[in-house]
Amino acid sequence: MLRFTLFITLMLTSGATLMAQAHADFNTAMEICKKQSYRIDRTGGEGANNHEADFIACFMNGENFGQAEENSTWIKFKIEKSGSLTFTITPQKADDDIDFVVYKLPENEDFSQANIVRCMAAGDSGANALTSSCMGETGLRDGEKDTSEDAGCSDPGDNTWLAPLRVVSGEKYVILISNVSSRGPGFNIRFSGSAKLPCDEDKQIAEKPKPKPKPKPLEETAAIKDPAVPLTNKPASIGGREVVVGKTIAVKNRTIKLKIWDSQVEDGDIISIYLGDKKVIDNLYLRSKPQEFDLQLPAGKEHYLTVYAESFGKSEPNTARVLIFDGAQEQVIDLVAERKKQQSVKIITE
Repeated sequence: MLRFTLFITLMLTSGATLMAQAHADFNTAMEICKKQSYRIDRTGGEGANNHEADFIACFMNGENFGQAEENSTWIKFKIEKSGSLTFTITPQKADDDIDFVVYKLPENEDFSQANIVRCMAAGDSGANALTSSCMGETGLRDGEKDTSEDAGCSDPGDNTWLAPLRVVSGEKYVILISNVSSRGPGFNIRFSGSAKLPCDEDKQIAEKPKPKPKPKPLEETAAIKDPAVPLTNKPASIGGREVVVGKTIAVKNRTIKLKIWDSQVEDGDIISIYLGDKKVIDNLYLRSKPQEFDLQLPAGKEHYLTVYAESFGKSEPNTARVLIFDGAQEQVIDLVAERKKQQSVKIITE
């Protein structure tokens, strides 16, 4: 059986850091064999062959008339065990537009015979980067139905997400990832899902949370003002609704700035924000423009920030986009609040 080799320049606890310049063409694609997080430090140019992704359907109405390759990175992998496959791409520069194309390769890996199975070209102007549903994180995620998004952001329901892949053992894929906004800034990509790549372990043991002291009571406030908010474990539920961790991020400073807005359409969504099991923002009306708050994280390594739906406005669910800035890096997360469960982001202080 062919085993792919993972080229690594520097291993981190969260995954691997890799340089994109060496992977700007299909024939120099980064070959991975494990579902984990990878950090691409830089992107720049289209490699030796800038005609590998011409006349791509979902890019045809864009400025490049079907050319999907800009400041490109190619990632290749093989499926070891059938299942679902998702991934999340996070631009390191918050207002960069990241697009991608997923190809299914034939057994002989002849790229001229590859089939496009996912195509993402949605985007918006840099001025709308923090408010548009077509900017920010992108990828494949559970719950999405679309397999393609055209360039721009003019159609109802346009966003940056496509449906998961249903993959079969032995299949081979390659992803073209393009930064269509700027040359230089990189991105992070995190793979997940029930499918296995060749180097994934057979059994994954869930990490058991370590017991922490019971927090002291905190008065509920209408904004984040108190720097002494106590640390708590992840709450199992809030208001009778299950709390589900959707993403884990790391911050370098305890003093962080939050910007919160409606990631879809401003339709009357009202949320509250919890740190652990304590409410720190009360009945915030989500607007299309970001509302800003400052937060001083307490002592401890792990913190859980949860969006709770107080009112669903005109339609469900509540969709909040949260930008977290630690003084060094902006990280954007989409959090969804439903009637039975609420999404939380796990924040680790480095």
